[in-house]
Amino acid sequence: MQRARSESDKTARRRRLVAAALDEFYERGFTAARMEDIAGRADLSKGTLYLYFSSKEDLFRALIDEYALPNLNTLEMISRTGPSLGAALSAIATFAPQVIRHSNLPKLLKVLIGDSQNFPGIVRTYREEVIDRGLAAVSALLQRAHDAGEIEIDDPALTARLVIAPMVLSIIWQAVFAHTDKTPIDLDTLFRMHVDHLKRALSYQE
Repeated sequence: MQRARSESDKTARRRRLVAAALDEFYERGFTAARMEDIAGRADLSKGTLYLYFSSKEDLFRALIDEYALPNLNTLEMISRTGPSLGAALSAIATFAPQVIRHSNLPKLLKVLIGDSQNFPGIVRTYREEVIDRGLAAVSALLQRAHDAGEIEIDDPALTARLVIAPMVLSIIWQAVFAHTDKTPIDLDTLFRMHVDHLKRALSYQE
């Protein structure tokens, strides 16, 4: 096979390998997946795969970079730049269904959950670089709203978990159960309802 020479060719080949790794991990599990099978799924040699990634753990790190961090960056931006808590929560409610329906995050989370006990290192990496950052962004949003008198809140960090809980549950549901659902969940309505409930629970002031 011809060697990738340009940076764009290298980037495209790397993304092929990352996509193949996600599918292999999702279908077989992280433990059972083999590097040679990932390479074969990408129509590349095992040697080519090792030019880009030294291990399955290295590939999983690439999955975080490719599929989780862009969505996290958007969540952080919404949390940071929303003109009010209500505006930020509404933007999150619009963003979340798109992530669940159209991104690879549900597949990635299923891989993580499926082999969490066998590979604690990748679980720790995902928590520190994705979950903890997301919770911190929402917690900071809630704290600013409290300081501005928009809401009454005692513990922003714990409340942040309540804010994102439906998103996490829906991602897991999409990854595990969606293919068996005869009637898909109306995610847009679900998240609008969640925001309405949050506003009432937090004594939100317009």
